[in-house]
Amino acid sequence: MKSAYIMPHPPIARPEVGRGEEKKIQATLDAYRAASKMIAEDAPETIVVVSPHSVVFSDAFYIAAGEKWHGDLSNFLAPEVCLDLENDLELADEVVKLCQEAKIPVVYTEQGTERPDHGSTVPLAFISEAYQGFKVLRISPSFLPDETLLEMGRIIERAAAHVGRKITFLASGDLSHKLKEDGPYGFVKEGPEFDSQVTDIMKRCELKEFREFDEQFLDRAAECGLPGFIMMSGALENYHVTSEFLSYEGTFGVGYAICAFHCVDKYIALAKKTLETFIREGKQLSLADLSPEELTEEMRNSRNGTFVSIHKNGELRGCIGTISPWTSCVAEEILSMAVEAGTRDPRFPAVRQEELEELVYDVDVLQPAEPASPDELDAKRYGVIVTSGFKRGLLLPNLEGVETPGQQIRIAMMKAGIGEGEDIQLERFTVERHE
Repeated sequence: MKSAYIMPHPPIARPEVGRGEEKKIQATLDAYRAASKMIAEDAPETIVVVSPHSVVFSDAFYIAAGEKWHGDLSNFLAPEVCLDLENDLELADEVVKLCQEAKIPVVYTEQGTERPDHGSTVPLAFISEAYQGFKVLRISPSFLPDETLLEMGRIIERAAAHVGRKITFLASGDLSHKLKEDGPYGFVKEGPEFDSQVTDIMKRCELKEFREFDEQFLDRAAECGLPGFIMMSGALENYHVTSEFLSYEGTFGVGYAICAFHCVDKYIALAKKTLETFIREGKQLSLADLSPEELTEEMRNSRNGTFVSIHKNGELRGCIGTISPWTSCVAEEILSMAVEAGTRDPRFPAVRQEELEELVYDVDVLQPAEPASPDELDAKRYGVIVTSGFKRGLLLPNLEGVETPGQQIRIAMMKAGIGEGEDIQLERFTVERHE
């Protein structure tokens, strides 16, 4: 994930609904289009939309199933504003699986998908003017505790890493609905207070503060977007995040804010820092050299095999990793493998200092392997381990040019020096891919 966004969803922002009134929120319109251009530049495969105007349950998250989703603004007398988008069912299935493992209640169904959901339709209509070809994953927040909302965000990010999906996270939500006496919901002093505080959080990028509001204050402020903002903050925990605040308006008595959050993956940042320090200074970094902010809880506490891959101009420049962990945690695996991939991959000369600015890094954290038969493999979803006696070869999933399990097996055998006639055992595994 390279970015996330907070966007409002006023139907009046669309000229087909506003019929001239939309010009009163020109700053919001300009911000929609600026954000849409940024999303187009990132080119996500899937946009994950958290909308409070789809099906909402008090005690479970709703996840939209079905091959397609149709959204429109027919409820606002503008059926010509319509979208027909493909649902990312692979990503949805993985989210549901991880929720079941974490005992987080979800309702995964096509029921309700015919509802137009302006919370999704309005921002996606603007995005579609600048960018097409993406899939969607639509999720509704729930009235579950903040910690559960946070964990759901973490699960969405983890699921995307498991299936190797490049996503943009879109938290659709208006701010207070009680900003003006002559607005549709009237005025309370907590309305502008909430908007001031929540937009300040966006500007300072202190996303943990989304969870520090008093419940009675929130009830008085009459907001709709905060649960989605909390979910977004959970999805961003593995990243160094900076914010770009684009606009705020309360023209019609409802707060509309648009903010972009630019993300640098902490796994990638650590691999990059490690190799650059080694090449420029001749120093091998250790955990003691790192600040707590540079690591996630998983990097500190989990033990997994880890691969670091380096590319230059779209071509592989080095790739080395561990099938099972050699060190105390994933962070230490990255510290070791980044240097190995950059300087000791026998297929390539060691990286030179003048190349460093051209390098792109991937980090794959291997999940536990399980025995598999050839017909249980999937070259896109699973990596493969081929073993014959003491010889063992591994190939990561979803590699360019590797389309079938047969190709995977042959390449893994070749890497291990296993001959065609030898008896082999197969294992499959998934990865959390950071790229």
